[in-house]
Amino acid sequence: MEQTKWTGIAAVAALWSTQVVLALVFRFDLVGDRPLSYLALEAELGFLFGAGLVVSAVLFVTFLRYLRHRYLVGVAFSLAMLVGMAGQFVTGVIPIGGTGAGSRVHVAAALTLGASIPVLMWRFAADQPPGAWRRWCYRLFWLEAAACVAGIMLSRNQVAPLAEILPALAFHAWVALVTFGAGHGNAARREERAGHGPPKALPRHSVGLCAGYGMALRQGPTSSPV
Repeated sequence: MEQTKWTGIAAVAALWSTQVVLALVFRFDLVGDRPLSYLALEAELGFLFGAGLVVSAVLFVTFLRYLRHRYLVGVAFSLAMLVGMAGQFVTGVIPIGGTGAGSRVHVAAALTLGASIPVLMWRFAADQPPGAWRRWCYRLFWLEAAACVAGIMLSRNQVAPLAEILPALAFHAWVALVTFGAGHGNAARREERAGHGPPKALPRHSVGLCAGYGMALRQGPTSSPV
């Protein structure tokens, strides 16, 4: 399963490399009123936008397998991530533009993706055992929630690209965090679900008795005092 560890980072790289190239080549206005989806309508290289989304979605699904193997996660997290990546896949396959059904499907899929990301990050944090790691996961979730609120405000002020970029940056920071996190493997998960915790420490008097008994065995039988 270690070979799938880097699929999350690869998904982020596939997404940003295609969109940054298109934004630079076509001098896309990142503080304008057109969402990033309009990059797909640019002549000749516009297909890179959809290709980046599709490849990234497939890599994220593979990354989900790695996360399920490495961390304690529930069904709700997996379902939220699968729904989100399905939305991203459809967004990449069906471009925006016009007033037909295709454009409406594209917008609905993009909204599904946007709504699923904070949900999956929340469920991942909730599934983690109490401690510092869980607190870090919740911090990233709240960062994503704040980015989504900022995105809504920017969208209302006709700054569409930044409204999409901010939540994406928080999500991709989460991807980096869980890629390099300590993790809790399947063996620990099976033991926990079976009700078997880690071996309990013996009481002090038991440890002393065991040590004394071991020394007696090493010394062998002693002679009788009579």
